[in-house]
Amino acid sequence: MNKSEFLKLLESGLTELPNNEIKKSLTYYSEMIDDRVEDGESESDAVATLGSVDEIVKSVISQTPLSEQIGEPVKQKNRFSVPVIILIILGSPIWLSILLALFSVILSLYATIASIIIALYSVVAALLLGGAGAVLGSPIIMYSNIHTGIAVIGAGFIMFGLGIFMAYGTVILTKLTIRFTCFLGHKFKLAFAKRKTA
Repeated sequence: MNKSEFLKLLESGLTELPNNEIKKSLTYYSEMIDDRVEDGESESDAVATLGSVDEIVKSVISQTPLSEQIGEPVKQKNRFSVPVIILIILGSPIWLSILLALFSVILSLYATIASIIIALYSVVAALLLGGAGAVLGSPIIMYSNIHTGIAVIGAGFIMFGLGIFMAYGTVILTKLTIRFTCFLGHKFKLAFAKRKTA
């Protein structure tokens, strides 16, 4: 892929952003390609080192502040007539309470998920520390009763293994929660950006 093809694909991927943001990104990547070509790389190699156009588009959109994505045109296009404003004011007890309820549900959902994750980390810590304590303390128990000491060692290894297994699952759950939160935030930003271009 040459420079012009790359820039055309990049421009088509960034159509939901304001024109000044698109121009800024196109100028930045154009200069980056030119610098690499000046250093002796071929144009196609310079473009290839930048990575996938889709990944660049996602990166540029995610790094663009929401205020820049919304921009002034949204404020200008959303001018309401007097009857619409009156209806909005009269309907505010209904839609405001629905918005508050929705916000409360989302907040309580995240609080519940956070509580579950914290509880899981606590269980993991207890299993790991308990298992390590049982294994390290078993020689003392063996001194008085060898059978009990062997049982304590076995229990300690089982607890430690369960702790490692649960730690793996808890870390995955934490990452999924963070990714889902980022996904919702990205969709929220895109929704406002689409309103601007509509």
